[in-house]
Amino acid sequence: MLIPMSIAVLFVLMLLTGSMASAETGDGGHAGAFMQVGLSPRAVGMGQAYLAVSDDAAGIFYNPAGTTHILKRKVGFAYRAMDFDRKLGYASLSLPVRNEATIAVGWIFAGVGDIVERDRLGEPGDKLDYSENALSLCFARRFSDIVSIGGTGKYHMSKLANVTTNTAGFDLGLYIRLAKGAQIDSSSFLDMLRFGAVVGNLGASYIWNTGKYWQQFGELGDSHTDDFPILIGGGVSAQMFKEKLLVAVDARKYQWHSLRLHAGAEYAAHEVLKLRAGLDDLHPTFGGSVSRSYKSYTLSIEYAFATAKAGERADHIFGIGFVF
Repeated sequence: MLIPMSIAVLFVLMLLTGSMASAETGDGGHAGAFMQVGLSPRAVGMGQAYLAVSDDAAGIFYNPAGTTHILKRKVGFAYRAMDFDRKLGYASLSLPVRNEATIAVGWIFAGVGDIVERDRLGEPGDKLDYSENALSLCFARRFSDIVSIGGTGKYHMSKLANVTTNTAGFDLGLYIRLAKGAQIDSSSFLDMLRFGAVVGNLGASYIWNTGKYWQQFGELGDSHTDDFPILIGGGVSAQMFKEKLLVAVDARKYQWHSLRLHAGAEYAAHEVLKLRAGLDDLHPTFGGSVSRSYKSYTLSIEYAFATAKAGERADHIFGIGFVF
């Protein structure tokens, strides 16, 4: 059955308009907050509107079901330069299986060093380090030309001074892809319409026990459970004009947080150059990539610029991708 183009385009425009009306709420805190910060230069450049894209090596971190449309082996690396001596980055590998499924692995690292320890009187002491790591294993399968389902198991590890904790959780994703000449009329300017939905951070919670740390000061510690906020998100993307333009919109709701809206676009200015712009919950983002194909692989260099939030400076995100 062919999709009426007027309805599809109207749906995209309505979501775009809704994203403009979103207000910044300053939500923060809770376990795994680093997972909410943009990781992929491509995704950040598009305002993090990525749940209905997720067709590259970073898809494992956004919508695992989207990785089923990875047809070649892909490797991705990225690093986000942040102020306050914070670090954030990832590495991932996606492997297609029998042209109908994908297995992917990923690692996200985050942290900050040289945190000055202070006593009750405010006197400085030792310098502490804080680190977060998340290891991910994804499996996704395409059940038809239209529907894909995927899941990602995640193992989180966190350390502050000599206090450590860990937990496991998982994400579930749904991906629907409508293509020109199949579900979309072949005469349409629209080449592809995709829908994505994700439920994330299921079953994850840190249990902190500070007894070992406070024992060195002759004090009693405490035990505290820190739950990861459950994520519910959905998005739509449209590729058009002979795959020159990609437009995407996401809505995400983290438990205990306000609704966040994201919108962005990617334009293929040249066969080796793509330009991106977006709104990450009303904060402008920009980016682009250059790529070059060699005999046995394709190399891409990615960059994104995220404008300042909550008094912090703007961030720069750099990435490298290989397709082979």
